[in-house]
Formats: sequence, structure tokens, C-alpha cells
Amino acid sequence: MNNATIASNIKDAINLVIEGVDKLCAAFEHIEDVDFYRIHTDFERFEESLHRKTLLDAAFAFMAERDDAGRLVGSSRSTDYLTKCLGLTHAEAAMRLTAGNSLYGKITPDPVPDPEPVEQEPIAEPDEGLSEEEEERQRQEAEEEAERRAERERKAQEERRRKMAEEAASAEIAKIIEQELRNLNKYAQPGPQELRAKAMEESKKRSPEDLRKWLRKRVTNANAAGNMPNGKKDPFAATRKRNLWMSEPDADGMVQLSIRTDALGAALLAKVLLPAQRPGGPELPPEEDNRTFGQRRHDQLMEVCSQYVEGKDPKSGLGSIVVSATLDDLEALSPESEFMTDTGHKLTVWDLVRLSQGASDYLAILDPEDFQPLALGRTKRTASFAQKLALLAAELCCSAPGCNWPMAETDVHHLVAWQHGGATDIRNLTLLCRRHHVDNNDNHDFRNGIGHSERDPYTGRVGKRMPGEDGLIFNESATAEESAAAQFRRRGAQRGTQKADEGPPPTASEAEGALFDIDTKRGPVRRAS
Repeated sequence: MNNATIASNIKDAINLVIEGVDKLCAAFEHIEDVDFYRIHTDFERFEESLHRKTLLDAAFAFMAERDDAGRLVGSSRSTDYLTKCLGLTHAEAAMRLTAGNSLYGKITPDPVPDPEPVEQEPIAEPDEGLSEEEEERQRQEAEEEAERRAERERKAQEERRRKMAEEAASAEIAKIIEQELRNLNKYAQPGPQELRAKAMEESKKRSPEDLRKWLRKRVTNANAAGNMPNGKKDPFAATRKRNLWMSEPDADGMVQLSIRTDALGAALLAKVLLPAQRPGGPELPPEEDNRTFGQRRHDQLMEVCSQYVEGKDPKSGLGSIVVSATLDDLEALSPESEFMTDTGHKLTVWDLVRLSQGASDYLAILDPEDFQPLALGRTKRTASFAQKLALLAAELCCSAPGCNWPMAETDVHHLVAWQHGGATDIRNLTLLCRRHHVDNNDNHDFRNGIGHSERDPYTGRVGKRMPGEDGLIFNESATAEESAAAQFRRRGAQRGTQKADEGPPPTASEAEGALFDIDTKRGPVRRAS
């Protein structure tokens, strides 16, 4: 069948599914009249059939990546298409892309390592005393073994696709399999495709919990049996799996850390935490130390982090923890007060007391009347750092619509690119995270469906201008709404509804919470002279 016929068949099938689901939902509007025992086998068949959607999800995600679907939403990433058009979370979108690549991605033999040393990569050095002919024979054998491994993986991939089309496992089973395979080494025997296929077969007769234990054992055995194509053990197998994860803050502002490190990392961490073995500290006598062992280790690690922050280059401002607040916030200070930082974490008053013990911490304050920075701590910091503080107060996070990435993880972007004559002044700057920075079209010509950041000349706010859209799209995310400028916008809107005898309404700039004094006449951002 040609492309048009296949696309038409897919469309017809989807229409039938949608129609069937509509009828099913309508039938369930009066479940009080339906006997469970008359429909339970039908619903079981329905659930089993839905398991096969995991294959369709993976296939569609693979096609989206292959055909650059991100362009449909002004992005270079297919993840953005999946999240915006299918309503998926970033985690679900990433999981579908991973599944799609494992099912449909091209499998090629692993290259035989070069005999020349490569930093942080396995080194395949020939045995001493071997002739050139013997070295070439060993290399050829290694290449043949790599090809045999790739061929086994390709066959397992094809078999898994066939079985999933006939009888797929549930999404939960697929998730368990992928979670356990994260621990598989690069050169494990058997490889990931073979283990996936075997795990899918085992899932038919095992509970999810038992399947996890079964697969974990197989992964351990596969890692032990694995060798590089040259027949040697991979010395970097453990190091490749190093990772550090930090959760989002919970209701109490607490976060969880999870670290997985190799032997060297563990040795360094153990050395760093060694002072926490016994109670007491530089300013705390042992007999007065009521902290638990875990709390002492936590505090010791935080002390090391503090020393790192204080030792950063003072000109960059990267070593500072910056807190955003309005003058009204400080006047209404209470033990329950919380303040947002440039890292996206809220600090309490007591956190600020501890933070103020450092010499390189700053507080950016906006005046509630003119929205200009009221106080900027300045000792060794340069003007560029002051601009970052102003951006923190105005935006707090990436200015792309819907983005919550905090300022500490963003780049300072020129609205009019430097190479196009854009000046490095506050009116021409905004915050963009790396993902949205890449998806900004500096030429402002909407090429490939990519938009660009732009400042509204009336309100001073930065938004995204997209092809086919009227006006700018502003960031109304939860983090952006906590910026000082956003607070002023809300207060300005409230004052704008006051009665005439309560005073004049706010200016357009004040009502919109503009941080910068921008003329009401439209015009381009000033370029560098």
C-alpha cells in the first residue's frame, strides 16, 4: 500500500475508535441499570485491546521525532509537540520517544574501540608482541562479534513489534521493563532488545512485582557476561550510570535528593561527610549538639556547598543566591513569610537569617510605585549582575509561555541579537532557559515555524511572537506569577477597579506591571551604536 492509502486507513480506524468510545461513554450514563456480570468479560477484552495502544503511542512518537513534528508548535523538539498537542507530561512524552526509538530505531554494530587512548572511553590496546597481522585478525573478529550482536538485537526488535501488535502488555508492564533496563550496561549480553522481548513473554505469567525481580536478576547476569567488541571488560560500565536527581519542593518546601555514583565518587563523598561522624562543630560544643547522625551529614554537605558558592567568581554573580521581594513584602514581614529565589525555591524568614551570614548574598527589591529596583547589593558585582537582578524581579524565570525554569537555570537573551546590532541594556534583555533559547529565531522571520521573544512597547512585558498569532503570548506559569512584577500587575488591576472618588486609575504601564519606563509609542528596541 502507498502512503496515501495507509494514512486513509489510519484515519478511518481512528474515527471508528472515537465513535465507539463515544457510544461506550453514553451507555455508561445509566450504570444503575446495568448488571456487572453481563458486561465484565467485554470490558476485560476492551482493556486487553487497549494495551496495544502502547505500540501505537511508541510508533506515533517515533514518527513525530523522525519528521520533526516540533515545527508545528514553533519548536525544534518533538517533545514540545507531544506535550502541547497531545496534552502529555514531559515525562510521558520522553517515555514514548524512548519506546519508539527502541521499537523502530535503526540498530547498528557498536564500533570497535580505537587502540589510541580516548579520554573517558574504553581503550582497546593490542597485546604486546602481536604482529600487525594478528592485530588485524583480532580487530576483524571484534567487528564480526559486534555485527552478530547487532543482528540479534534487530531480530529481537522485529519480534517484539510483532508480538506487541498482537498482544501488547499494559503500560505499567512496559514502564517496569524500561525502569529495570536502565541498569543494563552498554555491552551487556544479551542486549536490551533481547531482554525486552524475553520480559514481554514473562509478563504473561508473572505479576508486575515478580516480573521486576525476574528482570533485575537477568540484567545483573547480562552485565556480568558482557564484554566490549574486542573481548575485554568495559572499565567505564559503572561510571556511565552515575546520576543525581532532585525532586520538586513539597508542601513544606523540602526536596529529595537521589545520587548514584561510582567508587571514586563514593570515596570523595565519604571523605566530605567524615566530619559529621561525631557531634559538634566549629561553633557548637559536642555536648550541646542534639542533631541526629543524618542531620549532621546533611549539614556537613550543605557547608561544603556553601563554601563552593562563596568561592565562585564574584563578577559573574553565579555564586549568589538571590531573593526577590517587594517593599510591601518586607513591611508585612512575619514568621510565615516566604520569598522566591532565582533557583526556584522559596525561603522562609529563618532561611534568610541563615543565608545572610554569607558575604556574597543579595536582595533585589522593587519599589511598588515605579517598579524600578529599589536596592541592589553591590560590592564586587558588575553592572551585568545588576541587570540579572532586575530581570529576576521582572521575570523570575524563563519568559517563554508556560515555562517554569528558574532564573538560575536560564540564559540572558538579547531580544535583538547582538550580531544584528542589539545593545546589552536591560530593555533588550530577557531570560530564556536553554530549551527555549534554542527555539528562538534571532532573524525574526518565522523560518521553519519558529517564533521569537519580543518586548511589548506599551507594557514593557516580554512575550513570544508566533507565526499566525495576533499579538504576543506571555508567560502566565505558576513561577512567573510569583515575580515581583506580576504582583504589581495584580495590584494595579485591583486598583484599576476602584471607584472614581478613590483617586485616579493607574497608568497603562502601572496596570501591566511594567518594570521599565518605555515610551507609549511603538518602535523597535534601540540598537547598539
